[in-house]
Amino acid sequence: MTSVGLARGTGQVLKTGREPPSFGFRIVRSVTSPDRRSPYAAGMSRSQLLRRARVAFALLSMPALAHAQSTLDSRVQVAVGGGLMTSGTYFSGPGGLELAGADALAGSLQASMPVHRSLRIVVGGSYAAPDFRLTGVPLLGSVGLSGAHLWFADAALRGQLPLAAASPTAPVAFAQVGAGLAHYSVNATVLGNAIDESATNFAGSLGVGLGLAFTERLGVEVMAKDYIASFKSVDDLAAFGVEGRRTHTLLLSVSARLGL
Repeated sequence: MTSVGLARGTGQVLKTGREPPSFGFRIVRSVTSPDRRSPYAAGMSRSQLLRRARVAFALLSMPALAHAQSTLDSRVQVAVGGGLMTSGTYFSGPGGLELAGADALAGSLQASMPVHRSLRIVVGGSYAAPDFRLTGVPLLGSVGLSGAHLWFADAALRGQLPLAAASPTAPVAFAQVGAGLAHYSVNATVLGNAIDESATNFAGSLGVGLGLAFTERLGVEVMAKDYIASFKSVDDLAAFGVEGRRTHTLLLSVSARLGL
């Protein structure tokens, strides 16, 4: 190959039949497209470049997302507690006759299982033994009935929202809606008439509350829950015209929670 050089002292261009000395180095010219992009980039459209950038970003983000999900509590939880149960009028009759339950202490038990990062299926139950009171009785005014029992059981879908950075110990606000059964039984005597009644009916439930965690497994829940049920008539009080009605039973509870 012919090399080109300058003659010493003359400035003339000389052609020789030898390659100029490389001194161990090799000069390589880069090849670029006219718009100064590499041939690889020049061969792709803008949409392809954006698509590949999104894929790369998703791959880089996967470890961070996995870490965030791992910090959320995915355990089955069991909560046991108690509180106060109060209710409206369960039964009513002519002349202002009403049968309602007095405020009473109640126990509660529930278990929940996660189905999503922010959703849980909750199965629960509660029990109370309030004193019923029959009001509007002619000449007597009101009569107390002891020996009453109330049970509620339901399954609900709970949505929860962490109130701090996502972690198993972050406080969580929640709300839930569900459906189940309400059961009552009464064994008492009213004006010489024996009452031995029990019935089970459909009930809806609504609840809101706050969960506080002490550790990853131990915590406490504070909840207000409303059972909405329509009780069947009391056959033994049919002579008084007493009929069941739809009413609200409110449970305010505090429960200790354990993650399994």
